[in-house]
Amino acid sequence: MTMKILIIEDDAGVTELVARALESRWFEATLLSATCGEEGIALVQQELPDLVILDLMLPDIDGFQVLRRIRSLSNVLVVITTAKGEEDSRIRGLQDGADDYVVKPFSASELVARMKSLIRRREMTEATATLTAKKPSNIRRLRIDFQSQEVSVGNSFLKMGPRQYELLYLLVTNKGKAFNKREFMAKVFPENNVDDTRFVDVYIRKLREQLEEFPDEPKMILDEGTTGYRFVGSYIAAGEALKEVER
Repeated sequence: MTMKILIIEDDAGVTELVARALESRWFEATLLSATCGEEGIALVQQELPDLVILDLMLPDIDGFQVLRRIRSLSNVLVVITTAKGEEDSRIRGLQDGADDYVVKPFSASELVARMKSLIRRREMTEATATLTAKKPSNIRRLRIDFQSQEVSVGNSFLKMGPRQYELLYLLVTNKGKAFNKREFMAKVFPENNVDDTRFVDVYIRKLREQLEEFPDEPKMILDEGTTGYRFVGSYIAAGEALKEVER
């Protein structure tokens, strides 16, 4: 099945880099491109791409506005691209609904790896959700398949990007251990300033919204003062064998 990748980017050099990367590393993907926001939004409606790469600096309208309008139309996967020093832009993009980000200048290998990871996880989540749709359950039990990197709560399979999964993996495999936010930054967001820990707070909030029954009163991922977090919940680890990890 051919994957449609839409890049909304006014820099022809960046579009060419993405095109070369897809041609050499992901030959079954087709690239669509737009050089401005309005054109990109129209292509999302017309072409129904599988993933959008969105530059936040566009010549006609603000990239954040493009992101919000895309989100109002579709749940397509969106990866934003920002410059090295634009931590505020990355955080705002994630809060507005982006699934991941890459920092310019980025390598073709990193970009393709992140795109493939996002699409693979989306496909696995949708396929498994279809198989279990007829099995209703009121049990809010966290289940993680460490081989497929698939996460569910009850019968709801969670859409989760690579960094979000990496953060959850670090927490659950170190149950009870308190991590300083700077440790999370170094392990999960190494391309960012380790002292700018707002990325951790944004992703912890996303995890709580997915995992917790009442995100503002968390029972699984707890604050460690003002400096960190720890996981204290229960989960079922699936893979070669099933095992339940009790509190």
